[in-house]
Amino acid sequence: MKKVQYEFWLSSIPGIGCRKIKALLERFGAPEDIFRLKREQLQEISSLRTKDIETLMASRNTEQIQKDWEELCKKEIHFTSLSHPDYPDKLKHIPDPPYSLFYKGSLPAGDIPSVAVVGARNVSHAGLETARQFGRELAENGIAVVSGLARGVDVTAQNGVLTVAGGRTYGVLGCGIDRCYPENHIESYMLMQENGGVISEFCPGMPPYPANFPMRNRIISGLSDGILVIEAGKKSGSLITAELGLDQGKEVFVVPGDIYNPCYIGSNQLIQSGAALVTKTRDILDGLGIFMDEDASVRKKKCEVMLETSEKIVYSYLGLEPIHISELVRISGLSVQRTVNLLLSMELKGVVRQVGNQYYAIVL
Repeated sequence: MKKVQYEFWLSSIPGIGCRKIKALLERFGAPEDIFRLKREQLQEISSLRTKDIETLMASRNTEQIQKDWEELCKKEIHFTSLSHPDYPDKLKHIPDPPYSLFYKGSLPAGDIPSVAVVGARNVSHAGLETARQFGRELAENGIAVVSGLARGVDVTAQNGVLTVAGGRTYGVLGCGIDRCYPENHIESYMLMQENGGVISEFCPGMPPYPANFPMRNRIISGLSDGILVIEAGKKSGSLITAELGLDQGKEVFVVPGDIYNPCYIGSNQLIQSGAALVTKTRDILDGLGIFMDEDASVRKKKCEVMLETSEKIVYSYLGLEPIHISELVRISGLSVQRTVNLLLSMELKGVVRQVGNQYYAIVL
């Protein structure tokens, strides 16, 4: 087997999580070396129970491993581990980083700022609108949004990102990458793979067990430069993500709420504990050290004043993240020649620039 297949094997053994994998690697070296260990050697690892050793021994079936690997590739599921260059650098610096990741689409780029947006599942209408607006405006300012695809704040913020051409959002799952949970979020799950990615440390086929989600939350915070909390109650799971973010040295931002509303008890307590109170996207940009005179949405509106109606159609789909002309044609419904002419006109007006070969972005 190839080295990556040994890594895949080590990642897929039931009951062997990142801490036990770390102990094995520190003691015995590479995954291929662990594959060949005798039972007596495995017993040297104190954290391995008898059941773990039996499971590990029984899993060493090269034919089955290669079959499972081929199935992974067939489903276009990507795999990376701590030893791979594409493994997110931000995750390497958190306590108990996942040994490996399964993903569809892409992984977050290390040089692009990212914010986790989390909050209540049973969220108010105002909370939904707030999540959607922050998701959209973060994307307009070139910020990637990371969340858990959960109902309520999470998926609404991510759907806000998906309304922005070139917006990037990443959904971290508490189940196998081949499962969409909740199932009714399948459209967002598919769109994220084209405009970011979906990510899981759990091997394909893993059900969404409740114990998986606190583990998932450390990845959400780990991939982000800051965490935005919207409408969190006293026992909201988003508080776990915020606390993990604080432990990881991340900035935590909170949208405040009514002090008499139990839906905001957790949010307001975070502010009391030192989290940054935010009322607009500009507050987050400043908190991350991205200093701008005005945020992208305000500047875009000012630029639109000098545009013709037809130009505004194309301009509305552009952002700081470059987008290919073919995508602009697809989402605007205009012809290729018409789109080219409008882009050229806006370039001459200084509000749009070409970035690379047929990629365009706004000028601020």
